[in-house]
Amino acid sequence: MTDQIAPFLGTWLLDLDDSEFDQSDLPRSGQCRIEEEFGLVTIRMMLVTAEGETVEGEMAAIPGGPGQRLSQSGLADRLLLFFEGDRTLTSEAKRGNEVLMTARRRLSEDGRTLEIEQSVNVPGQGEVVNTAIYRRAQ
Repeated sequence: MTDQIAPFLGTWLLDLDDSEFDQSDLPRSGQCRIEEEFGLVTIRMMLVTAEGETVEGEMAAIPGGPGQRLSQSGLADRLLLFFEGDRTLTSEAKRGNEVLMTARRRLSEDGRTLEIEQSVNVPGQGEVVNTAIYRRAQ
């Protein structure tokens, strides 16, 4: 598993010019950091919203594992992390068997770009999608 996660590891910076946000206004900036220790993958996200507010989030799970129980969320009760092929790392937030949120992290062939497509099922609105393009930090 370490070999499979290795290309995703590191710090990624949001490319505002190539990103598209349907859920909200385009943020001012963003960063994603992916780390792995003893099989546990931690993904830390930080965005500065269009209004200037800093929003941070963190998730940790073992890819292909049974999923992490979520006690903090009022909606989702389990977070799953798994690979879809060699270049896509996907997380799903579920309530029971229903998928509420999916984030697919697709790595470019050269390993320098990470596309994160996040879809959320919003009651009364249907699915909304943000597609964020991140570039590997130097």
